[in-house]
Amino acid sequence: CLCDYIVRIECQTCQGTLPYDSCSSNTACGCLRLASNNDNSSICAYLSLSCSKLISCAPNNQTCYQPRHVCVEHPRCQNRPLCYPIDMTTREICPLVLPTTTGATTPMIPDDGICASAKWNPNGTTVIGGKGSGSALDQLYFPSHIIVDRDSNVYITDSFNHRIVKWAPGTSSGQVVAGGNGPGNGTHQLAYPEGFAIDKNGSLFICDPGNRRVQRWYNNDDHGTTIMFDTHCWGIVIDDEGLVYISDSVDYHRVITWPDGRTVAGGNGEGNALNQLSNPYLIFVDHNRSVFVADGGNHRVMKWSAGATEGLIVAGGNGAGHELNQLGEPSSVIVDRMGTLYIGEAFNARITRWFKGSKEGIVIVGGRGEGNHADQITKQCDMAFDRDGNLWVADYFNHRIQFFAIDKSSCKSR
Repeated sequence: CLCDYIVRIECQTCQGTLPYDSCSSNTACGCLRLASNNDNSSICAYLSLSCSKLISCAPNNQTCYQPRHVCVEHPRCQNRPLCYPIDMTTREICPLVLPTTTGATTPMIPDDGICASAKWNPNGTTVIGGKGSGSALDQLYFPSHIIVDRDSNVYITDSFNHRIVKWAPGTSSGQVVAGGNGPGNGTHQLAYPEGFAIDKNGSLFICDPGNRRVQRWYNNDDHGTTIMFDTHCWGIVIDDEGLVYISDSVDYHRVITWPDGRTVAGGNGEGNALNQLSNPYLIFVDHNRSVFVADGGNHRVMKWSAGATEGLIVAGGNGAGHELNQLGEPSSVIVDRMGTLYIGEAFNARITRWFKGSKEGIVIVGGRGEGNHADQITKQCDMAFDRDGNLWVADYFNHRIQFFAIDKSSCKSR
């Protein structure tokens, strides 16, 4: 391995993983990326060393003058690379395990796409919650975000219960998978959590705006680790290669990536210019790494192609309103394989469908005023598709999850 070449000892490596990913049967070990490499090579290192004991790398950010040290990226300690002792990377300390798959449980897109003539039942079915606000495991208290995985497990941000809950198929109550210990800033707590994402190892990345931080909870762990401070994170997604995207909403009006800290949308102050955002809410990243932003304060959805310095308006941008060419505080966006946009609008209590290149949308759910009837939703914060194209909606003020069945009978068979 590269470490053998540098210091002539054997060491444990991990390829293509995120910082701090599990890499050993010793749970105190994790991946640290080599700063001197361009191929994302990482070492598996014992992570319990105090940051105060580590010194910065040489000015070229690649070299350590100390013997038996290697230059690594360690964002928990510093933004610039640090020298790490090779003796903390040996296979005796961090025994080998088989590598795990990286990437993400990305927002579900139906396997066959959704044909243009598909419809959704305008009357939803309450499948989770709907029993008033409460903290029991069969209740929700302002559910704000939702993910449906390929096994039909439903994950929900139960915001005012300060927890993330998982509902397995066919169950009548949820399971707390993060938080649930009251509001607070302890590692075992969350405070009014918002968006979250799940990687392929089952780790949760959680926006914790009440504590101005982003937390990472490893699968089946009882506490989280802070990966980012000083952020009012609202939405978070992970792309196919494991890069994390975060909408930093209230203060900086931007979308940034972790762990490299790049701004990929906005970041030029609050405004309505094409290089600006205003209170960006949830985001979506496609396979080309284009970032779609629910630009809530500007009542539009923006597309920022990879490397772009300004965005393109792909829906709305005609002021706040309920006309079909307008949006009312868009809070969520999903893009299917046909390039069709699905947009949740908080002010209009509706979900609209915008075909690629269209100048106006079609109402597919809600749009009948706020209420608790089957054909109504209140302040909608998030939505998700299952693999068949059925739509699941986090119905915020009704403390419930609504299920809207898809009808694809008009779609032509291929």
